Parts: sequence; structure tokens; C-alpha cells
Amino acid sequence: MPRIRWKAHVNSQEIDPLVDIARASISTIQAAIEAQKAFVPYSTGGAQQAVTTVSWPPAEPDHYGTTMQQHSEMVALAASTAPVPIWQVDANGYVVALNGHAITGANYFTNLPHCGYCTVMLWVLDLPLGAPTAGRYNLAVNLEYTVPADVLNNVDVLSRLLNGNQGGDAALIVLKGMINVFLQNRPEEWVLQVGAQFVTDNAVLNAAPPGTIALDWTTAAGHMVDVNVQYFGNHSLLVTLWKIVYQGLYDRTVSSDGA
Repeated sequence: MPRIRWKAHVNSQEIDPLVDIARASISTIQAAIEAQKAFVPYSTGGAQQAVTTVSWPPAEPDHYGTTMQQHSEMVALAASTAPVPIWQVDANGYVVALNGHAITGANYFTNLPHCGYCTVMLWVLDLPLGAPTAGRYNLAVNLEYTVPADVLNNVDVLSRLLNGNQGGDAALIVLKGMINVFLQNRPEEWVLQVGAQFVTDNAVLNAAPPGTIALDWTTAAGHMVDVNVQYFGNHSLLVTLWKIVYQGLYDRTVSSDGA
């Protein structure tokens, strides 16, 4: 009986084209940001700690600092979407207020320029963007970025990060193509199921084509894959795809000294 067959190992020759996709996507996103708001230098040193302030009346403003593993922008987002939430990451991968009000710079503000990673993430999540940069922060080389769980697990956020921030069918098709690399099955043998949608390499359908195997994204995301590339290692497919995004982002950012 036909079944999904995962590869035992994925090597650098197989991963490199996926990183190329991520790199091109991040480049497109950065160009869109810069067209609206010019990048500034990123020179936050180790002694500086950014603070993101969330002001959401009638509550008093809350202030969130950068931690060892997470920048203040993501710390603030995690707190704002955790119980008791004031915002949520919706099914389309955008941060929206539960009361329906717009989230503006008066509600969400960081006192220092964003690193290149946070710049892209805030843009993709549709959160207010303060001072954007293309700068790396100190854990970038290890691809160790930390995002809130509701961001990490949102398939639309991930697929838009791989498709120049354009969602919908086109982004899901890109995601399906990325997963092809991790399977022994031929691409035409299987479809990716995302909710009630079935994604082939060139279309998104309401039902799986006859004779194909459906791989549910919720199952695939948690499957452990072994990537024989530095800083990728053995992680779930979900984490590995995020690492591909991070590698593309790392390649599109610069260190604070311009290197």
C-alpha cells in the first residue's frame, strides 16, 4: 500500500536550493520594507537592552526587555497573545487586536532600532515598525531565533516568509515544494493537506487527486528530519523549515560592523 516515505538524511546539496528560495523571499520582503521606510544602521551593543512598550488602554503600559534568547519585540508579542490576551495571531498569520482596533505605533513601540530579523518579522506579522535595519544580532550565526509559539506554529506566517510575504495558494505551493526534498516519494505521488485544502506542486484543490497520498501538515510539521548541515541537525520539519528561513535571513543581513 502506498505510503509517505521520509528520507533518512537530507544533505547540503538538497538544502541549498531551499535556502536560495528563502534568501530571495527575504530580499523581496526587505525591498518592500525599505520602499516604505528607509533602513537605519543597527549598532546595538551588548550593554544595550531594547525595551518594547505595549500601551493598550485601559491597562497601564507594559514594558518588555530583551532576554538572552528573545528580543524585546517578540517578548512583548508573546505576552500580548498569552493568557489573558489582548491580541492574537489570526489564521492568516497577522497580529490583530481582539477588540478589533488597529494596532499602531502608539500601542507598540521599541526604543532602539530593530535587528534585521525583527524588522522582517514585524512587517510580516503586520505589527508597527519603528526603526528598521538589516543588522544581525549575536545569535544569528547559529540560526537561533526565538518566536512565540503562535507565530512558530502558524503555517501562513511560515509560507509567506518563503514567498515574499505573499500568502494564499502560491505560498502553500512553495511550502509543498520545500517538503518534496524531505520525502522519497515523487512529488506527483503526494499532496500536502492544510486544513481542508490539498496542495499539489501547481494547484490548491478541495480534494486530493485520485491515486495520491495526502500528508497532513499537522502531522508533517512534527516529523523529525535529519539534515546533515551545520546548525540544522535533527529537528522537526517545522523547526527545520524555520531554520531555512533564518539562513536566508542571515544571508540577507549584515553584522553591526558592516561585515
